[in-house]
Amino acid sequence: MVYAVSDIHGCYDKYIDLLRKISFGPHDTLYVLGDVIDRGPDGFKILLDMAQRPNVINLLGNHEAMAIDTLPRMLRSVRPDGGVELSEKDAKAVERWFYNGGELSLADFLWLNKDQMQTVWSYLLKMPLYQEVNVGDRQFVLVHGGLENFSPSRPLENYTPDEILWCRPESDTVYYKDKIVIFGHTPVQFLGPDTPAKIYRRGSLIDIDCGCAFPGGRLGCLCLDTLEEIYI
Repeated sequence: MVYAVSDIHGCYDKYIDLLRKISFGPHDTLYVLGDVIDRGPDGFKILLDMAQRPNVINLLGNHEAMAIDTLPRMLRSVRPDGGVELSEKDAKAVERWFYNGGELSLADFLWLNKDQMQTVWSYLLKMPLYQEVNVGDRQFVLVHGGLENFSPSRPLENYTPDEILWCRPESDTVYYKDKIVIFGHTPVQFLGPDTPAKIYRRGSLIDIDCGCAFPGGRLGCLCLDTLEEIYI
């Protein structure tokens, strides 16, 4: 079976519970649409587990992009006495990451040993921006945030990272007529007043970010074979 999940945000227990609930095995595939880290405490612990699973395909999220940008800035700024001396530009990058929940991820990263750090760092750098997946007679486009400045004739490889990672489609956005676009990044609760923590579907648009790391949120997973919804 083929599954998609997004925005786990450091919730390791929910991630493990999901794998158990779907009886995830070597013949299954799990697409993770970014934002495994930040807000929750165990993002890099989750990435380390995913990096050992060849049938888990992790897309880049905006939070992973911030970590890729910020971690080298911090590590190269550590003085011999253990203090940190940041340039103004580096300090702004750190402030941005921490504002978005990166402080917990930094602590989690620093608990890793050198081999583990290298493993998750290499894993981060290999994450693609999108995936096109055919399951049965359905065509899916998987992205983290959406497709800013969309045109149906525009090749996916021509979108910039910012256009994919930071995009927030409106609830009535229409992309392709013959392809289903699945995305995260925007908790379904943000799409309208009193929207429940439930996977949002409208036409060929599916939002699977159910606000896992927020009060009242859940981890939502979609089976691409059957379109069954699974929740933790």
